[in-house]
Amino acid sequence: MAHHTFFQRAERAQARRSRTRAARARARAERGSRSINQRRFEVGPQPKRWPAAFEVDSVPEMDSRHLLRSTLTANWKIVVLGALASMAAYGGGVLISWALGRALDGGIEAGLTASLLPGIALIFAVMAFRMLGAAAEPVLIVAELRAHVGWALKMVAKVAGVRGGGRTAIPSGEIVAAVTTDTQKLGAYTYMVGDVTAALFSFALTAFLMLRINVSLGLVVVIGVPVTIGIMTVFVRPLQRRLDAQREERGKLTTLASDAVVGLRVLRGVGGEGIYNARYTRQSERVRETGIRAAALQAFLNAMSTAVPGIFTVLIVGGGLWEVYAGAMTHGELVSFYGYTMFMSAPIFMVLGFLQIYTDARVSAGRVAKVMAIEPLTSDDAADPARADADWSRAYLRDVTSGVEIKPGLHTAIVCGAPEVSAKLLERLARTDDADAVTARWDGADPVPLTEFPLEQVRRGVVLSDAIAQLFQGRLRSNLEANNAAWPLPRDVGRQMADTGDGSGVANRDHKDNPVAIDERDLMLALIAADAADIVDTLEGLDGYVAERGRSLSGGQRQRVALARAILTEAPVLLLVEPTSAVDSHTESRIAQRLRAERAGRTTVIVTTSPIVLGETDEVILLDTDGAELARAAHAEMLDDPRYFDVVHREAR
Repeated sequence: MAHHTFFQRAERAQARRSRTRAARARARAERGSRSINQRRFEVGPQPKRWPAAFEVDSVPEMDSRHLLRSTLTANWKIVVLGALASMAAYGGGVLISWALGRALDGGIEAGLTASLLPGIALIFAVMAFRMLGAAAEPVLIVAELRAHVGWALKMVAKVAGVRGGGRTAIPSGEIVAAVTTDTQKLGAYTYMVGDVTAALFSFALTAFLMLRINVSLGLVVVIGVPVTIGIMTVFVRPLQRRLDAQREERGKLTTLASDAVVGLRVLRGVGGEGIYNARYTRQSERVRETGIRAAALQAFLNAMSTAVPGIFTVLIVGGGLWEVYAGAMTHGELVSFYGYTMFMSAPIFMVLGFLQIYTDARVSAGRVAKVMAIEPLTSDDAADPARADADWSRAYLRDVTSGVEIKPGLHTAIVCGAPEVSAKLLERLARTDDADAVTARWDGADPVPLTEFPLEQVRRGVVLSDAIAQLFQGRLRSNLEANNAAWPLPRDVGRQMADTGDGSGVANRDHKDNPVAIDERDLMLALIAADAADIVDTLEGLDGYVAERGRSLSGGQRQRVALARAILTEAPVLLLVEPTSAVDSHTESRIAQRLRAERAGRTTVIVTTSPIVLGETDEVILLDTDGAELARAAHAEMLDDPRYFDVVHREAR
């Protein structure tokens, strides 16, 4: 009773201070963002409704096993439409040279007479035809976005539906890279298919027109250009390997930089700046070396791409002049030949660019397929839909692997010389993987595997708070409310820039009402139980801003906020992994006492080796390093066991 009286007094005083400070912070934020919000930010005009085939958010059906092919198949109508429009653009460019030659041969020697009108009309007609190619760019961009955004949405839906299980095989950074970077390459590949098809069409059209005028000069281009491109493609794969090596080294450098940002405080605390600087310098040198190697080959290919059309131009113009001198070609045909050779650079550049993008897209497709192959470790496949909601507050949870059984209604601690073993036990009890055999039983009833209960019911009844305190960017209130948090309302660009422009950030205070949101009084009580009320003062209220990953808070503050969030779930069975490892002994003592009072009568299991926390438990279970149960009793009784004493008392180890 004394505990609750203390909590209520502290909560009322803290709530009054929080409201005052939150009002001041809100006023300061509004004053600071007023000027920038008066500006207008134009995103660009858009039609009120896109054609159904152009809607980017309509994700097409795509097969991850044959990813590139299925991406084209799903968007083939748009790709074909874009390719036809590109053919008009490329073909029109070729036909302009043809029309100009016809116009010159139509009587230019006689001066500006009426005989030139048909040729001029032909030039304008070809230019009008080429203008149809203006539609190619928006159409192909839609195809690119449908492939890019389509796969990104599918991967996000896939990963989000895994519920934490199944993702451990792929690092989170690799998943993010696949969603952001690799899907862009798939989109670029889809875009380039239409463009390279038009480029090849223009090459075939050019070759046909050149062969009609002069077979020998036409063969120089028809045979020479493909051979030259074939020779240049030999260097594409080595270039790709060098670019991949550079990207890998650059990724390592980025990881080093991001790790330093996240752990800068710890790095300075242990005096590791010199070691980090040396590692960063070495990695920077590797990035530079790989970049130079890639740039040398890339410069060679770029030089070849520029030089080859020039060489062919010299050959064709020189040969054409001789043919004109010999009377085998007209002046107009020579001008047309020159225009054809100048236009040959576009197909060469396009084919080389497509080969590089195709190589990138194949690698990216493998990464995307790897993410799409993730299967969740938990599902409701074995659940009995007719099973009624269980009373988890009276459930005995038993881990079949180790034989450990958790009794209901007790404050239990798990102690092990290998902390990862005890943490793994709690993960099994929380049903993070259906391959783990865990049962629940009630007095007088047979044990039932957890897999026979709907997953949503198990998640409501058994809550796991892991050792790593995961916080998110936004309000402190939203971090505490978790699934019950209100949905933030969208903001205009000016407001977003004002909120994040100075780097410190401001929480979005515009939220949609949530009828099941947690009352502010309950939030404060949970914070007090986790000895985290001072964080409200630090952030100037429950609506204070928490930076990405909670970087604006210390490790101990993040841990206490995560503990308060776990308490607010009011779960019948609460599993905590090292909830006080980042706080000092005085704070740990207060948390241990208040947590026991707050969770009285409900099942709480804590993985810890702290004597302070263990002294506030009803029962302690000692495990060996293989996870088997060695002993079970109250903390005071367990101290007589030398195995337990050696694990718990740090000074004896």
